[in-house]
Amino acid sequence: MQLIVNSPGSYVTQKDSGFRLKSKEKSMDISALKVESIVFTNQAMLTTQAVVLALEHNIDVVFLDKYGSPMGRIWFSKLGSTALIRRMQLRAADAKLGLDLTIELVNQKMSNQLGFLKKLMYARPDKHDLFQPSLDRIERCQEQINNLHGDLEECRSRIMGLEGTAARSYFGIISQILPQKYRFDGRSFRPAKDAYNAALNYAYGMLYSTVEKSCILAGLDPYVGFLHTDNYNKKSMVFDLIEPFRIMAEQTVTYLFTGRKIKDEYFFRQDHGVSLNDQGKPVVVSAMNEQLDESIRYKGRNVKRRYIVQHEAHRIGNILLESEGHKRKKRLEFKEF
Repeated sequence: MQLIVNSPGSYVTQKDSGFRLKSKEKSMDISALKVESIVFTNQAMLTTQAVVLALEHNIDVVFLDKYGSPMGRIWFSKLGSTALIRRMQLRAADAKLGLDLTIELVNQKMSNQLGFLKKLMYARPDKHDLFQPSLDRIERCQEQINNLHGDLEECRSRIMGLEGTAARSYFGIISQILPQKYRFDGRSFRPAKDAYNAALNYAYGMLYSTVEKSCILAGLDPYVGFLHTDNYNKKSMVFDLIEPFRIMAEQTVTYLFTGRKIKDEYFFRQDHGVSLNDQGKPVVVSAMNEQLDESIRYKGRNVKRRYIVQHEAHRIGNILLESEGHKRKKRLEFKEF
C-alpha cells in the first residue's frame, strides 16, 4: 500500500515493527510489511526511527511540492541494478535504438489518447462530429511519427512537434466535454491557469513519482532520456517513460470533472494561477490511487496499473542490456484501450 500523509501537522514515527501515523483526528499503526511507499503532501513530522525502518524495508519516502511533483525522496543507497544498464542507456541515446524506443513510447501515448477519446465519443453518440476531426488529426500525427527514419537527433524536433499537435487536438476535445465553467484553453503548467490543469498537473506529479521509482528499481538513470534532452536537474528518462502512462492521470481527472466530483472550493486562486488546496488534494490523491491500484490485463494476467509501470521500466532495461547483441524484446506491452 501507499501511505499518503496529507493532513497538516501529522506525525510519523516507528512503533514496534511498523509505523504509527498520528494526526489531530486519529492515530493508526501500520505494519512496515504492508507499506510500499510513504508520500508527504503537506507539512508533517517524520522521525529518524521511521526513516531507518523505511530504509530497512526498501520503502520509498517521497515529498511532493504544492503542484504534486516529487521535490525529494529518501531512498536506499544501492543501485537498483547493474551499472551496465546506465552505460547502455547513454549509448542508445545516440543510436537507432534511442529513436526506436522514443517512437514506441510516443506511439503508445497517442494510441491511448485515441482510445480514450473514442471511449468518450461512444458515451456521447450525438457528438460524433465533434470528436472525429481530432481523432483523424491524431491518427495522422501517429502515422507520421511511425514513418520517421534517421537518428534521434534529426527526428527529435519533428516528433515533439507532432506530439504537440496531437496533444492540442486531444485536450481541445476534453475541454469541450467538461461542465461549462471548467472548460480551459489548452494545457498550462506551473502555475496552472484553470482548475482542470491544476488537478491534472497534481495527478501527473503523483505519476512522476511512480515512474521515477520504477526507473531506479530497474537500474535506469532518471536523468538520461531519449526524447527529452539533457538539462541541469532534468529527469529526462522519467519524462520519456511517463508518456504512455499519462492516460492514467488524464482519465482520472477527466472523470472527476465530468462526474461532477470537483468543487470550486477545492482550489486556491491567485493572480498568477490556480492550484489545489488542502481540500482538493485528498480528492485527487484518492482518485489517482484508485486508478493505480485497479488491475487490467497485462501479458495475459491481471496486474495493478502501478506495477505495470515497473514491469515496463524493467523491460526497457533488458532491451538496453541486450542491445549490444542487436536483440530486441517485444514492443511496449502496456495498452490501456
